[in-house]
Amino acid sequence: MPIKSAQLEHIFSWLEKKIQLSDVSKTDIQTIARVQLVSKGELLFEQGKNITDLFYVVSGCMRAFQTDEKGKEHTMSFNTQNFWLCDYKGLYQDSVGSISADALEDSQILAFNMIDLEHLYVKHTELATVGRAFLQRHIAALHDRILEQLRLSARERYDLFLKKHAQIEQIAANRYIASYLGITQQSLSRLRSIS
Repeated sequence: MPIKSAQLEHIFSWLEKKIQLSDVSKTDIQTIARVQLVSKGELLFEQGKNITDLFYVVSGCMRAFQTDEKGKEHTMSFNTQNFWLCDYKGLYQDSVGSISADALEDSQILAFNMIDLEHLYVKHTELATVGRAFLQRHIAALHDRILEQLRLSARERYDLFLKKHAQIEQIAANRYIASYLGITQQSLSRLRSIS
């Protein structure tokens, strides 16, 4: 689908908070970016399939999750406007994807093929610096999320979820929120009733 300037302005605005973007950089980004419209309930990528792209959420809300061998879904993250989304293990270890991502509402996504992005990083080292910083922040966020799951009570995890992701509660089904928190839907209902 052809890219509209409004869709690119989202990512340019995000990048310009970190670096000065040249017109050449913008043109090169526009050349490799692809727009994907993902309808509510539709998969952006699927566990068990090859993954070659990194995704930027222009609008909407995506959920990253894994389905275990019993068919139970485990929600890893909710990704809203200006968030990046990918199956990093599948992408960086050149293996099939270990997670899926679906749209919790109609979403506009910019997709970047990783090989094209790597060429862009070589040509524009300032973009490589931003990419590296993004990955470092992503690793730190995953570290925090693991520690929260290990050390916080269900009540503390829910309160933190509301603080960080208040808008998600209006969009996501209870089963997705409970899965993200590592609790049952019944426990989530109890937590809400004593709020």
